[in-house]
Amino acid sequence: MGDMTSTAITPANVEAKNTAKRDALMDIEKHWQADWKENHLFEVDMPEEDDLTSEELLAKYPKWMGTFPYPYMNGSLHLGHGFSVSKIEFATGWERLKGKRALFPLGFHVTGMPIKASADKIAHELEMFGPNFELPKDNEGDSETLSEKVADMSVGATPKAGANFGSKKTKVAAKSGGAKYQFQIMQAQGIPNEEIAKFADTQYWLKYYPPIAMADLDSLGCKIDWRRAFLTTDHNPYYDSFARWQFQRLREMKKIEFGERYTVWSAKDAQPCMDHDRQSGEGVKPQEYTGIKLEVLQWSEQGSQIASAIPELVGKRVFLVAATLRPETMYGQTNCFVGTKLEYGFFLSDKADEVYVVSEGSARNMAFQKLSPENGKVVKLGTISGLAIVGSKVNAPLSEYKDGVYVLPMENVLATKGTGVVTSVPSDSPDDYAALRDLKKKPEYYNIDPKWVEAFNPIAVLSTEAYGEMSAPTLCDKLKINSQKDRVQLAEAKEAAYKEGFYNGTMSIGEFKGLPVQVAKQMVRAQLIDRGDAVRYAEPEGLVMSRSGDECVVALCDQWYINYGEEAWKALTKKCLAQLNTYSDDTRTQFEAKLDWLNEWACARSFGLGSKVPWDESLVIESLSDSTIYMSYYTISHLLHRSLDGSEIGPLGITVEDMDYFAWDYVLLGKDLPSGHSKTAELAELRRSYLYWYPVDIRSSAKDLVQNHLTFFMYIHTAMFPEREWPRGIRVNGHLLLNSEKMSKSTGNSLSLREACDRYGADATRLALAVAGDSMEDANFEEEIANTEILRLYKLKEWVTEALEALAVSEKLPSEETRVNSVALCPASAPFTTLDRVFDAKMDMYTLATGAAYEATMYRDAAKNGMYEFLNLRDWYREASAATGMHPTLLRKWISRQVIQLCPITPHWCEHVWRTLMGNTTSIVNARWPTDLPADVNHALIAAGDYMNKVARSVHDAEASLQKRSKKKGAKEALTGEFDPNGPKTLDIFVACEFPQWQEGVISVLKECFDAAAATFDDKAIQEALGQKGLLKNKKAMPFAQLTKKRVALLGPAAFDRALIFEEIDILNALLPYLTNNRGYSKVNIVDLGKSGELTGALATAAESAVPGEPSLLVAKAQ
Repeated sequence: MGDMTSTAITPANVEAKNTAKRDALMDIEKHWQADWKENHLFEVDMPEEDDLTSEELLAKYPKWMGTFPYPYMNGSLHLGHGFSVSKIEFATGWERLKGKRALFPLGFHVTGMPIKASADKIAHELEMFGPNFELPKDNEGDSETLSEKVADMSVGATPKAGANFGSKKTKVAAKSGGAKYQFQIMQAQGIPNEEIAKFADTQYWLKYYPPIAMADLDSLGCKIDWRRAFLTTDHNPYYDSFARWQFQRLREMKKIEFGERYTVWSAKDAQPCMDHDRQSGEGVKPQEYTGIKLEVLQWSEQGSQIASAIPELVGKRVFLVAATLRPETMYGQTNCFVGTKLEYGFFLSDKADEVYVVSEGSARNMAFQKLSPENGKVVKLGTISGLAIVGSKVNAPLSEYKDGVYVLPMENVLATKGTGVVTSVPSDSPDDYAALRDLKKKPEYYNIDPKWVEAFNPIAVLSTEAYGEMSAPTLCDKLKINSQKDRVQLAEAKEAAYKEGFYNGTMSIGEFKGLPVQVAKQMVRAQLIDRGDAVRYAEPEGLVMSRSGDECVVALCDQWYINYGEEAWKALTKKCLAQLNTYSDDTRTQFEAKLDWLNEWACARSFGLGSKVPWDESLVIESLSDSTIYMSYYTISHLLHRSLDGSEIGPLGITVEDMDYFAWDYVLLGKDLPSGHSKTAELAELRRSYLYWYPVDIRSSAKDLVQNHLTFFMYIHTAMFPEREWPRGIRVNGHLLLNSEKMSKSTGNSLSLREACDRYGADATRLALAVAGDSMEDANFEEEIANTEILRLYKLKEWVTEALEALAVSEKLPSEETRVNSVALCPASAPFTTLDRVFDAKMDMYTLATGAAYEATMYRDAAKNGMYEFLNLRDWYREASAATGMHPTLLRKWISRQVIQLCPITPHWCEHVWRTLMGNTTSIVNARWPTDLPADVNHALIAAGDYMNKVARSVHDAEASLQKRSKKKGAKEALTGEFDPNGPKTLDIFVACEFPQWQEGVISVLKECFDAAAATFDDKAIQEALGQKGLLKNKKAMPFAQLTKKRVALLGPAAFDRALIFEEIDILNALLPYLTNNRGYSKVNIVDLGKSGELTGALATAAESAVPGEPSLLVAKAQ
């Protein structure tokens, strides 16, 4: 009898070459997709009962609305899109089963730079290579020499709808992965050259890819209401009006402000480069530093030679500029560091008589921060190596060393971090302390003059309770840091010193002495800047590349920005987060962290696709700023227009002109319409639809959008809408791996959504997506699993067909046994046996578990309980009831349950069984979750079933053990001949009515040492009590105690009560037909040890280990 506890979902014997089964399933899928479309099954409307209020309407007709971030239309959808979409798709199916009007709408995003940048590349490549895109002959195989002429910006090598090529690195995949030019990427998608040329026009992208995306999602069987679809930007004037209205209202509420702010900036595009404008570096923000100006008092000998050779330096003051995050510690400067292998430049500053020595990259940032003679222009006077600077003497502002400090060499100084110049405060920086200590110990090794370091010792700057006034030396001693090469320990020490200093530190020096560091930090910074001893400086936290192939900088510029992070607004958004369902603690934690540090966000740009900023039409709204509340637009879009671009007016006849700001205020905010406004009745219909569908019940997305879109989504909702209309749930998933590896076009390990559906069919793909993973950890789509699901679904379809045939015969002959091929049924009129009741209870258990998994959006568990375990249960019941046959009533129930449980995940297969095989006249997508479920599982019958399963396994194990022993030398004294499990054999089952006294003693001790309030055990007291009672002499006592403790931790104090909740003898009697017919025992004796009297010999020995719920066995050859 099979194990009912679990099932492996890894594939076994996969039939990869024979596609007949797959093709049969795909024919079924295409048939039902056409049927659903013809009958408009996924078009969901508000109920038409105008006499009911919105509240009454929702009470009578519950609704559910789930959304997924609209995909960007610069390529076809990949399987990662399909994975995120599946979370809402499965949820939609579940909510329909619950009887709700479940709405899954989807639009398409085209705002921003990606399409514009790609179109510009095609236009440029047409100029370079002509309409046939012919590379020069000497560059056909390797276009490296041209790569600098055209920036490398890819939009994703995904296939055109209907394309079907492998996920291994084929020629096409290799071409797309290594493509240098945009046209090559598009050629790899199967697009002909004459069509590629059309992509030089941005509008062509908007016409080409959305229909492909719709077809691909339809091929997956998604329950999307396409009437509500739209494109963003002014390409759709209705959505354009909506986006502009939203911005106008945010400005009026002072959520959008204008001012000088740092922002990540693309010099090539001459505008801010926000997350969705980036080729890489999404989530990277400006990092603001204090640039300490260290004026050169005396050059080193080599530095003097280099500086004197630059005539433009004559009459100029030269400063090394060091970027620091800790301006309050500048009192403790003992030196500054440079990288000896780095190259620095002399750059003109915004002051005519000042020159800055910094790295090239930092000079580029400074040029966009009003720190150069002309904004955006770097003026470089010459270069100097870090080695040449070493030994120079500089003035360190605020330092106690008033005569200056020396420039020293340091390992691991990066040109890409800060300015390449590092000011040194060894009292509070473990890195600085370790480096200075190394230099003092080995001046000759580092090729420095000892006098540059001898007289310079750490100065107490701040005091902390944990580390005193010398946190860096204290931590270096504590962590046994011996040199600046101990990078791991230094990183740990740095974190500890900086955290303790900032949160618990008090200034020990200077005019701010006695103030907390948190207060003094900004005061010291302001003082340094006001005196001209420092500048404000910022750079990206990491590398950011724009879609145009430009390495971005941080610019200080006047800009419109959304004032995220404003305290009152943040508090309101935190309230929203506290109320909504995040489906996991990890998701909530990430949102809480994001809300604590999110601040201003540039929300407008100079060019790219988008809606115009209402008050300045020279600007367009940024792509992450026009997509915060568009979910509300879904509630009415189908009534406004019936085409993606809004050219086909909707059923109410409302024009774009009708949808002025007053109309949007009324429809979405409930404000009064001005007297005489057009289409008041029609607008009232929009308002009614909005109130019915909103708010969003669940928003599902990949984890990368937590840091921007999903957080903005909460912020703007709390600003625009009343609390009743705030989002109710946000679900976040990880990214999708393919065959345990990251999807990548360059390696060929990629799979588009259409490819997956063409290769495996929709339902097998959906099943593989369901079991890929549900948490924020990256999930894994296994192609072998998808292949296995094809076989599983096909075989199950064939078996259900046989089972329904058998049920049809049984219905005609209810008092007779029935057999059709492998399906055997007992008479339909027969009463339920214990085995039947156990099977029924197990069905209920798995159905309840499946429903709970769907409700929690844990689709792997839904598939596990709703299909894999359910199939195992069928197999167990079929095997256990082989002698008598399955009960027709229960088999019919199993088939119905199986179809209902799988419906959200494999709707095509389920529709086929439901309508074609079972003969239902209405669609499975309109079916309802079983109403005959108990409130809870029948624990007694479940325990009985587990007991049956355990006994069956024990019998199997006993046979195997006996067979193994009978083959050993010397066994013939105990056994006559070798044991044959297929030969004549007998079985004695010994059933105990009470537990051994030593176990009762252990249980008694555990009860006495258990603290119910704290749910903990006193392990020391347990050890002493067991010893006092002499129970430790029994080697089984401690393992038994540990097992019992685990059970208590799992089940609570109820685990102390070990009384069985079923009659053991009755359950064994119910198992007898299985043991005799299936296991082949000629004789089975059930021995009740409470009534059997004294046993002798082998029987007595076998009976010794029996305890209630765990019978002992004696298997023997029949004599």
